[in-house]
Amino acid sequence: MAVKPEAPAEGVGAVDRALSILAAFRPGEAGLTLAELSRRTGLYKSTLLRLMASLERARMLVRPGEAAVWRLGPALVRLGLMAEGAEGPLRAFVPPVLRALADRTGESASFYIRDGEARLCLLREEGRHLVRDQLLPGTRLPLDRGAAGHVLRGEGGELVVTLGERDPELAAIAAPVRGPGGRLLGALTLSGTATRLGDAALRAPLEAAVAAAARRLSQDLGGG
Repeated sequence: MAVKPEAPAEGVGAVDRALSILAAFRPGEAGLTLAELSRRTGLYKSTLLRLMASLERARMLVRPGEAAVWRLGPALVRLGLMAEGAEGPLRAFVPPVLRALADRTGESASFYIRDGEARLCLLREEGRHLVRDQLLPGTRLPLDRGAAGHVLRGEGGELVVTLGERDPELAAIAAPVRGPGGRLLGALTLSGTATRLGDAALRAPLEAAVAAAARRLSQDLGGG
C-alpha cells in the first residue's frame, strides 16, 4: 500500500517569500507600491523586485502603465476558479446570468476581467443571431476600446455603450459587477452588430437588462 509522504518541516525560502508578497494585498486595494510591499513583507526592495519579476511573468502580479504600483494579476483569478470548482462564486453565478441575457436578448453575453493593459473574456454565452460578434473565452482584447474596457478602467459610470469603437461593425453595452467592499470584479457585457444596437429605441431594453443583471450579480457576489 502506498504511503503518503510527510510534508517537509521546511519549505523553499524563495517560494515562501513570493507567497508573502501575494498575501500582502488586502481586499479593495487598487495596488501597492514597492515601499508598501517592503513594509508589509519585511523584505528588502532588491529582493522584492527579483521575486516580483517572476510573479509578473506568471501574471500573478501586474503593473499597469508606467507607475511603480503592483496589483494582483488575472492568473490568480483563473487559479481561484479552478480551486473553487463548479460551485465557486463566479462559476455558480455568472454563467446563468449570461445564458439568461443571451436568451432574452438574442445578443452575445460575456464577462470580462482586467488582464494588465488588456481585458480578458473569462466567460461567454453566444447569442442566436447569425451575424454576431464571435469570440472564445480566454480571448484578450484592448482595454482602451469597447464598452467592457471602459468599465474595467473605471470610466463611464454604471453603464457604458460603445458603437463601432473596437470594430466599426460592432457595438456593446457593459456594466460593472462588484464584490465585497465595492471591489470591481469584472464587466458584464452584451455585444452585437452596430446596426442592431445603434438604434436607441431598440437598444433601451437591452441597456435596462444589462444594468439589472449586473446589479443582481453584484448582490449575489457580495457587492451589496
